[in-house]
Amino acid sequence: MAGSDANREREFPERLIAEALRIGFHSLGISEATRSPHADRFLRWIEKKQYASMRWITRNTQRRIDPRKSLPGARSVLTVTLPYSSAVPSTGPSTEPGAKVARYARGRDYHKVMRPMLESLCEFVSEGGRWNTWWSVDTSPLLERDWAELSGIGWIGKNGIVIDHEIGSWFFLGAIVTDRSFVPSTPAMDHCGSCTRCIDACPTSAIVSPRTIDAGRCISYWTIEHRGELPEESRLHNWLFGCDICQEVCPWNTRAGRKDPQIHPELAPRQFPTDPQEITHLSHEAWLEIYAGTPVTRTGYEGLKRNAHKIIEQRSDPGE
Repeated sequence: MAGSDANREREFPERLIAEALRIGFHSLGISEATRSPHADRFLRWIEKKQYASMRWITRNTQRRIDPRKSLPGARSVLTVTLPYSSAVPSTGPSTEPGAKVARYARGRDYHKVMRPMLESLCEFVSEGGRWNTWWSVDTSPLLERDWAELSGIGWIGKNGIVIDHEIGSWFFLGAIVTDRSFVPSTPAMDHCGSCTRCIDACPTSAIVSPRTIDAGRCISYWTIEHRGELPEESRLHNWLFGCDICQEVCPWNTRAGRKDPQIHPELAPRQFPTDPQEITHLSHEAWLEIYAGTPVTRTGYEGLKRNAHKIIEQRSDPGE
């Protein structure tokens, strides 16, 4: 096993990258398995309780900031990307703007799409069990964005989202931790500069400082993770599920030279109802038929109807 090969020379990743692209990933980057350079920022975020009700984030903090805690002897972290459609959803003719769903959630649940792809790449890396692997697609305790930046995939923007200088930020991240040693990629450089468009555009001031999000102010948190009635101060700004505002205003997503990557067939966006009144009257069976297999089910049947009611209520509020 790999333990006896601890001093093995690092391998060049050409075949690994080619296999990742063959499987269907857009890109792959490699970094050393070490403590995250942004660990202290994450721990301060936890200390300030800016995670709202998502207390699960406070568990396994050491595993989140150091992949070696999840896979003893880990030497490399492989980060992969899988783009989703950045196309603006069509709402059809209407005098009232349709309730919006974040673009990432309009196709099949990315966890289900990426799981077999990551497992296939793990098989390639392990070479029949010679090397150990452990994969993650945001449901495991690993700060994937940190290793995406270290691996050269892209830098963490001021909105907290990883940005690829060619395709912007409309993509999912996956990671594989392994005790196999590969030559690391060059870390990504920060290209946000003095731009603050994402911070300025956030209608709820959730981006409290560059790369720090207060979940308790975030539309995505309210519409997806929050359980029970929405707080009186919450403002959804017509978002039914998630929010794309900080990505929509990012120059790296709107510039003329941005490349439009190929989208996995299972991530092709579906057509969803946009009239919040219609959504409030959906039966449970209709809700399942429309949203089954997509990330939208995470908020639950009652949660989605709650969001639609809130949108209707705020449309009638002159202060909205």
